[in-house]
Amino acid sequence: MVETHISLSVNRLLNEDTYAIPLYQRNFAWTYDEIEQLLNDVADAFQENRDNQENRDNYYIGTLVVNLVVNKEKKLFKIIDGQQRTTALNLIALALKHEFGFDRLKAVNLTFPARKKSNENIQKLFTKQKISECDENELTRGYGYAKDALKKVLEERQFNPQSFVDYLFENVIIFRSVLPEDLDLNLYFERFNSRGEQLEAHEILKAQMMAKFGTDQEMAQKFARIWDACAEFDKPVMKAFQIRSRPNNTDEEGEKIFGKEFTNFKLESVFEKIRVKKIEQRSLLDAITQTKYESSSLVNNGADISNYTTVIDFPTFLLQVFFIMEGNDETTFDDKKLLKIFEIERREREWVQQFGQLLLTMKHIFDTFIVKNVQLENETEWQIKRGQYETYQRNENGGWKYVRINFQKNTFDNLNKNIILLQSMFAVTFTANRDSRWLYEILQFLFNHIEELNQAEFASLFKDFLEKMAVRYAEERLFTEDKTIKKYGAIPVYAFNFVDYVLWQNREELEKEYKDINFDHFKFAYRRSIEHWYPQNPNGHDGERQLPAEFLHSFGNLCIITDSQNSKFGNLVPSAKYNQWQDIFYRQSLKLQMMAEITSKKDSGWGPEQITELEKEILTRVNDFIESKSSEQR
Repeated sequence: MVETHISLSVNRLLNEDTYAIPLYQRNFAWTYDEIEQLLNDVADAFQENRDNQENRDNYYIGTLVVNLVVNKEKKLFKIIDGQQRTTALNLIALALKHEFGFDRLKAVNLTFPARKKSNENIQKLFTKQKISECDENELTRGYGYAKDALKKVLEERQFNPQSFVDYLFENVIIFRSVLPEDLDLNLYFERFNSRGEQLEAHEILKAQMMAKFGTDQEMAQKFARIWDACAEFDKPVMKAFQIRSRPNNTDEEGEKIFGKEFTNFKLESVFEKIRVKKIEQRSLLDAITQTKYESSSLVNNGADISNYTTVIDFPTFLLQVFFIMEGNDETTFDDKKLLKIFEIERREREWVQQFGQLLLTMKHIFDTFIVKNVQLENETEWQIKRGQYETYQRNENGGWKYVRINFQKNTFDNLNKNIILLQSMFAVTFTANRDSRWLYEILQFLFNHIEELNQAEFASLFKDFLEKMAVRYAEERLFTEDKTIKKYGAIPVYAFNFVDYVLWQNREELEKEYKDINFDHFKFAYRRSIEHWYPQNPNGHDGERQLPAEFLHSFGNLCIITDSQNSKFGNLVPSAKYNQWQDIFYRQSLKLQMMAEITSKKDSGWGPEQITELEKEILTRVNDFIESKSSEQR
């Protein structure tokens, strides 16, 4: 049996099976530039592996889409897409054989059934027969391009030629997908050509996983439904599954999976509960083109929800779920290493099925318990909400009722604001996907407490976990070895965000002194610029002098603002900043709002005394908060 989706090394591609270029394919059209670019891409990957002194990582160079034709027990793969790259690799291998002495070809396995001259020339190139000038064509020209490009790349890079050739043949990988014999090729080209780009790593990973189900197309399609539902990362996963359309319809797919009130988080036997349409091999096209699973007839999308963005992307989420499944704490969230980390070639079907079930489980948990940035009419807002049923009357005359889902209920009742602030504090600080270790720790905690997620007391347990995690991150970033607060140049953005959370926690006391601050309306935003409130080089205010460094660069004089606001503040002294921009401070960090209110008081202004007092007050509240969390642990 031929595997439907498989990763092939260049060595296997050129020395196993037989490939044919159908008549409807255009002639080989790559010029010297394309062949040199291919070799340079491989050279970059080879050099990175060599310099890092790691085991040689595989380098994926795209896809080869084929039809399998069996004639008198002989297999022939007709190339549908990828013939330019495949032909180029053949010509490079031939140039290595004859011009550089690296014979890695057993024979030429590429044929041109409808092009006699091309067939003859590729065989003559293999046996190094002379080709007359009148018989030269695009293949002989391509051979010359390959020879020249190899010479240039090897000379410029000064590689060990043997090592480079070994890497090219063993570690450069092309992903081969076999289309069903009855596939409508017009439909395929319409879908595939509309992409205009190569498959991404997570799309290849999906196809590799589906291939593990072999001939069991029903299970492969169920896995595809799970994957596609989770991959639509900007909407809740439950909306991809059939929800009852009437109150008395309680046996629908979505409720079987997620429970009557969508409160099942320990999902079990999900493959038994998922429905698929008519089972047909043609659906394997989805694994290649990432065409969205056409399940509109199955899905009742329910009430619209606000547009939102998530704190990571889908490939990073795949890595997070993988490490949870493997129980591995040595994590990396570099999506460039996605295929290497998963190593699907050594996984069994059962592992893939378990991963699919866990993927759906964690996406449902992610949707319900992880903060999202929601676009409202004039601003964005952090939210944590869960899905619930709404029942509607069909018409005013008492017609039948129908059910849909809304996402208006807070996941946590009394502590929702606390948990939103804590999670969004991490999200606005560690913005890169590769820096999402914080989210992995949260998802791992939720997974480990999966039996408790619906209990009323879980909100308090979750908040406590997040606060202790926040303290742990702060102790590494806020303080020096002698437990004083770090100064400008050494203190990171997280320290300011952590302080804002502590200030918010102390809002009942602080709002008595800082009457102009609405602590309840505070929310974290993407503030990345660390600014001196009293500037390093003051100007425009009667020749103000620079503060001594011990005050200028101390935490009490520093604040975080957006990059755009930083350019507006410039070198204005604090009173000028406040007078010119006082309408914007309600949207700023709590620490900056406190600094602005202190500055606005005519009898105080802003100087060494105010800087020292504010830093002392903040340090006291921070230490009290840290101590309270430490005593709870003891």
